[in-house]
Amino acid sequence: MIYFEYLIANDRDYRWGLVTTTVGVQEIGPGAVYPVREHPDAYMFSTKKDRILQEFVFLYIYEGSGWFASAHCKKTRVKAGDMCLIFPNEWHSYAPDKETGWAEAWIGCKGTIPQQWIDNGFFTPDNAVLNIGMNNQLLDYFNRAYEVAKQQSPAYQQMLAGYVGMISSTVYSACRGLAYKCSPVIKNINRAKRFMHDNICENISMEEVARYVGIGYSKFRKDFKQITGLSPNQYFIEMKLERSKTMLLNEEISCKEVAFSLGFDSPPYFTKVFRSHTGLTPQEFRNRHL
Repeated sequence: MIYFEYLIANDRDYRWGLVTTTVGVQEIGPGAVYPVREHPDAYMFSTKKDRILQEFVFLYIYEGSGWFASAHCKKTRVKAGDMCLIFPNEWHSYAPDKETGWAEAWIGCKGTIPQQWIDNGFFTPDNAVLNIGMNNQLLDYFNRAYEVAKQQSPAYQQMLAGYVGMISSTVYSACRGLAYKCSPVIKNINRAKRFMHDNICENISMEEVARYVGIGYSKFRKDFKQITGLSPNQYFIEMKLERSKTMLLNEEISCKEVAFSLGFDSPPYFTKVFRSHTGLTPQEFRNRHL
């Protein structure tokens, strides 16, 4: 089974921030020639001669085994459940084992959004082979993206950008989750979140949350920020502010009552925090949304 599309994009598509250059799925049987000859010349390579592309590519191996190598990644064994990342302007090469063959799905993209992923360290060239495990939903994204690419209906590039977004976020989420697999960290953070939620109307300290979870505050704060991207206190404040937005939509509750009911020390402090996060005072937010 081999099917793929190579795509073009216009200036309007690029202004969207992400364009898809190629998408496909192919199954390579044991002993088969690789890569297959149907691909455009710019995408052809051999196991003896590497290749450089201008785009960012997600290459998902979902059956069989083989190897992958790039400028920042020494020759590495890959197997079903591995995602290989191909970075723009970086030489790379890969192939299935002749004994097993493999099945692969890929999607390539360009634009300011994929470049931001790289620039901000969400995906890095020195970590180009990611073991994300077998994921049927991910395979479905690749297959749906191919169907969109094949039909090329109006705004198909923008639709494909959505699938690239789902694939990228699934890969990133899987990697972060696997980093803490078989550890109590995720369990502790989730317990802390539930404790915060249950006490959202109280003025609890984060040391108290750490004691509830059963670990020292320094480790708790470090683990919490690594998982959520926010310190425990920032997360708790964000949680309170989201609740306050809902309460402010009820005209029968004054802004002062909202502040005190959510455990803020005073209405002026609540206003200060709310404005720093939203750019509006609580009353301005209420006026705008009612």
